Amino acid sequence: MPRAPFRRKSGAREANQLVRLAEGLASSKSRAEDVYWERELQSAVTQHLENNDEEAINRALDKAHDAPDATFDALADMVESLTESIVLDSETGPQRVTLFCAPILVWGRSKIPTRTIPKQQLQDIAVQLSAHVFSSKVKIALVDYLFAPDQLPHSYSASRELLQLLAESIRERKHLTMPPESLEEAPDVVCDMRMIVGAFQVTEGEPFYAWQEMTTPVEEARQTCLGVWRTQGGNAIKPLLVGFPHELTLPRSFFAACRDADLASRAYSIGASVSFLEAVTGITPDKIVATIGGCWGNGLEEYRIGFTLGDSEEVVHGCVWPLVSDEGDDTPVVDEIESLLRAANVGTIVHLEEQLPLEFCDDCGAPHFPNREGEMLHAHLPEEANTGSMHLH
Repeated sequence: MPRAPFRRKSGAREANQLVRLAEGLASSKSRAEDVYWERELQSAVTQHLENNDEEAINRALDKAHDAPDATFDALADMVESLTESIVLDSETGPQRVTLFCAPILVWGRSKIPTRTIPKQQLQDIAVQLSAHVFSSKVKIALVDYLFAPDQLPHSYSASRELLQLLAESIRERKHLTMPPESLEEAPDVVCDMRMIVGAFQVTEGEPFYAWQEMTTPVEEARQTCLGVWRTQGGNAIKPLLVGFPHELTLPRSFFAACRDADLASRAYSIGASVSFLEAVTGITPDKIVATIGGCWGNGLEEYRIGFTLGDSEEVVHGCVWPLVSDEGDDTPVVDEIESLLRAANVGTIVHLEEQLPLEFCDDCGAPHFPNREGEMLHAHLPEEANTGSMHLH
């Protein structure tokens, strides 16, 4: 993707200005004042994005963590909004073009594919998105590749460049071709996500999601759209993931869809892990022991679930439950994890009360998982397990 030939190194002054404007917006007490701060912050952030000046934005986001409440959210919301959505002039009026993502939760006994999407399947997916997710006013273009999360753009500037390429594709009424050799290799893991990425265009002010055109309560309408998308969109996506159990989540604007999928993947990975162990070891879930341990760095950062079989203390698999926003040791996270494990028919569930370290393998960087004795161990499948050369993390 093209990049600006010159990028000026940003100092603290630019970052401080962004934080000041975000703090003003966060502390505003009226809509009239909101409009002023939003306009100033939008202008400043846009300038940095157009100059590919990622350093100023990242410095400001780091500083905003230590600023008064809601400053970080105000700045991050503005950066994400201007990264994933632009307004273009046209003969029919201003056109808003927005980057979106359609995530798929998936697991498998062999390597989960990333691949170019054949033209007919790409068109089928586009038709289902237009019919069941987006409004009747929308035009869309898709990237012809099924992405792993690690293959998505890694920066705000790169995400905005992808959006601009897709906007051009919409104008030319075609989909965007992604050369596979331009993407990094996807990790080989048991449970992961795959993403369909595209952009939609609508005249500014018109509805862009199907649920915005419905008269039922908004959340009910969203769930209706999700249900139909899972059925109809699922039929179009199924040929891309033959032999890999998967679940579609709601397509939305890029950053919101990725966050929603990250949250959904926590619960999905627990059920997928149990199904995986049953498939590769032949051991029924009632013989599986799941040990839940809180791992601490600068406070409680995540829960790790280690799986052992029968009376063995060797960890054969594990999954991570990262904490978000206001989750902590005083919130019912463990209850939710235990409920999911029970729903998967796990026979024994152990909750360790002690604070466990955030340990990783020195050789491969994989997280260690607890057994019921509280030992943090590398996960290794039994030698007789019926699987290929898969990693467990």
